[in-house]
Amino acid sequence: MRINQPLDALIRGGFVIDGTGNPARRADVAIKGDRIVDVGLFEGASAEVLVDARGKLVTPGFVDVHSHTDSTIQLNPLAQSSIRQGITTEIVGNCGGTMLKVGGFSDFFDTTSIGGSLSALFTHLESTGISPNLAYLMGHNTLRMRAGVSGDIPSPEAEAAMERDLRAAMEAGAFGLSTGLEFDPGRLASIGEVAKLALAAARCGGLYVSHIRNRDARLMEAVDEFIGIVAKAGCRGQISHLNVRENTGAPEDGWARAVERMESARANGLDIEADMTPLNYGTGGLLTLLPPWIRAEGNARAAELLQGAETRRRLRGDCDRYWRFISRGEWNRVRVQNAPGYPELGGLTFPEIARQWGKDEWECLFDIMAAALERNSGASAIGRLFSDAHMRETIGHPLFSLGVDGCSTEISGPVAATTPFPLHYMGMIHYLTFHVKVAKVLRLEEAIRKMTSMAAAHFSLKGRGLLREGCYADIVVMDYNALDEVSTIEQPFAYCKGVEQVFVNGARVICGGEHTGATPGRCLRRSD
Repeated sequence: MRINQPLDALIRGGFVIDGTGNPARRADVAIKGDRIVDVGLFEGASAEVLVDARGKLVTPGFVDVHSHTDSTIQLNPLAQSSIRQGITTEIVGNCGGTMLKVGGFSDFFDTTSIGGSLSALFTHLESTGISPNLAYLMGHNTLRMRAGVSGDIPSPEAEAAMERDLRAAMEAGAFGLSTGLEFDPGRLASIGEVAKLALAAARCGGLYVSHIRNRDARLMEAVDEFIGIVAKAGCRGQISHLNVRENTGAPEDGWARAVERMESARANGLDIEADMTPLNYGTGGLLTLLPPWIRAEGNARAAELLQGAETRRRLRGDCDRYWRFISRGEWNRVRVQNAPGYPELGGLTFPEIARQWGKDEWECLFDIMAAALERNSGASAIGRLFSDAHMRETIGHPLFSLGVDGCSTEISGPVAATTPFPLHYMGMIHYLTFHVKVAKVLRLEEAIRKMTSMAAAHFSLKGRGLLREGCYADIVVMDYNALDEVSTIEQPFAYCKGVEQVFVNGARVICGGEHTGATPGRCLRRSD
């Protein structure tokens, strides 16, 4: 084949995995502007940028279907840790939280964000420059906070304000509505409230994405709630990280039964998928263990209440939520990540803290919570969450795309200090280094499909996730044999190795494994 036009870049001789799940084939990838001109073997073609990809894999840029990089992008516009993994597009605004100004709230969301609207935020990010593409969801918790809703029933005025805010976000280009129904203030919302907002998003062409209300003892009810909302709204749906934490009271075969409900809903015409995270451990906010009653009057009052012996006695029987294995006494599964006021606790398990402080684990937890609330902040921990068998069944299931559930960071600076967790540095690569190479859960080509075109198609990211003529030139060249995740819990601040070249919208962002400083990323719009 011959190319009859000048090229900006040509990736030669690699083994192309095109994102469809088809076997790898040797081919060249020709790039002009921000698009792929063609994929094939081209005789005599030349380009301003030539990449020798012989012996290397060439894939579409990875699409992180579940990201929280909107929390770090303004401080880390080069998106160092995710770009170096080959992630070129991140779907953000998940779990009900979109990083926009929300007034006086600061315990869950970043209130330093530029702009009070997605439109203003998009303008800011694109004018200052970002390396990845970002596709935004509008978070339900953010809508509630901006409308001043903290209880279970919003006033008619607040309800109207949430709908206006959501419509404005959709008009700016948001891809849909996200909920985080295990978190305040969204966990108090009724099904009717959420369904009404999902319908408003659907009328604008958006989908409904949910961190569902419960993934253990009431898993089936939560999945049924999700399916009912999607059915009422008449939209596509995505269940975020549909997994079941080990020993948390979930019904027997609960995950399999939940997936059967999904499959039944799909058989009845609903377009529902889910996603999964790569590690059997994860991070979580310790304050999410608290029941709503203790925070009803704000963080300062909650901190005051937590000093009382009677409150602490009551909480020992009323913190059975989120990481429910804590209430079952499995404190060894929890390692402190960030505890405001107690920086020396980072990396310690609760039994280790209890021995140091001469208290039981509950008292240590309450002290950490009180300090965080006094500072109007949060406290986070790393938990060992899932069994290896459960990881295999989730990652291997055909309805599950593969995401990270982290945020882009860097190895030094203010963002690094708040993200000392390996997931952010190697989550997407772990699918390849472990779940494909070691555990053999997936074929390589199928794993790449789940990391690229599957998410792009379900979220309607037009022209993304595939290597074919006319698609955007979001491309990864990697030395598959040299892939190394590097980052560990003990030494998290390290970038992965083996990803040698990354193009975003036709511009080279990673060259020879190093960031070029290029910022060709875009805030994608649903109407693009």
